[in-house]
Amino acid sequence: MTTDAQESPRPDLESWRAERSAHVHTLRRGIRLTSASSLAAVHPADPSVRLGRRIRRGVHLPAVAESRSVDEELITMAIAVDTAAAGSPVFAHGTAAALWGLPSIGSPPTRVEYVVKPGSRGRSPQVTRRRTTLPVSQDDIGGLSVTTIERTIVDHARHSSLESAIAMCDSAIHHRLTSRAQLVDEAERLPRGARGRRMAILAVHLADGRSESVLESLSRARMFQLGMPLPELQVDFWDDAGFIGRTDFYLPQLRIIGECDGAVKYAVSAQQSSKQVVDALLREKSRETRLRRHGDVRDVFRWGWAEAFDPSRFFDILVAAGIHPVAEGGWPLPPGPLPSNAYFADRLR
Repeated sequence: MTTDAQESPRPDLESWRAERSAHVHTLRRGIRLTSASSLAAVHPADPSVRLGRRIRRGVHLPAVAESRSVDEELITMAIAVDTAAAGSPVFAHGTAAALWGLPSIGSPPTRVEYVVKPGSRGRSPQVTRRRTTLPVSQDDIGGLSVTTIERTIVDHARHSSLESAIAMCDSAIHHRLTSRAQLVDEAERLPRGARGRRMAILAVHLADGRSESVLESLSRARMFQLGMPLPELQVDFWDDAGFIGRTDFYLPQLRIIGECDGAVKYAVSAQQSSKQVVDALLREKSRETRLRRHGDVRDVFRWGWAEAFDPSRFFDILVAAGIHPVAEGGWPLPPGPLPSNAYFADRLR
């Protein structure tokens, strides 16, 4: 586990915020905040503009606009909500995560979310008002008020799955946007008894910035949920010929290496020739052969997204590789009882 002393105190947050703000401004320039009838009056001879795709009442994308991701559509709707609001809503939860560019696991949110005080009234299409009595710490991204990155992550951890919370924590720490210590402080400031408090505290204690992808974070979360021993991350291996490579997971007590096969695992792209793709695959095969011959390695096994998503399937893969649930796995757990749904290994045995 990465120690707090090793975690940088957010030297890259300013540049990250600037990049995200520039992205918001780009999206802002690509929308038309007007009614369909107004568009028809202004552009009577251009049906492609007049019939721009409506994403919210009074918000249209010209038909010639480029396709947008789910997060970009959510940010676009947030811009529209902010423009129409009497004040400046503080965007939170899934909308804040989209604005910050933080990853999650599961179905992406499609409704704009912002915080309001308890008792606040009002309804609006495609908007969810999150009522809270907690003080709201906020930041600014592209002229939109948004919960701070620590508050955004902790809010997500309170209301999402453990694996999604860990993935978001890992990514923020990996990119040096915050530290595990800061996330722990944010989670522990929640009042005792607050919904999702114990799950949020667990997620931030399990966070590790050495994870380099969402698939690695998901896999590590699954290992914890299944009661498996804590693996070492990003371990370098060498032999007489030199550096072999850095492995995703290593269990030294079992001398087993685990590797995630994500989309960029073999460092190939659509622009490369078939020879380049074959060469990349051969390099990976040579790397694995050298790892298997290493004196500190008994076996190397692999899995992909489909296996990691399915706990039962992933459990079977781990057991087949010689990894079994243990009573004390060495995980960095917070003091006190864990959430009742923290583990599910017993259901799979």
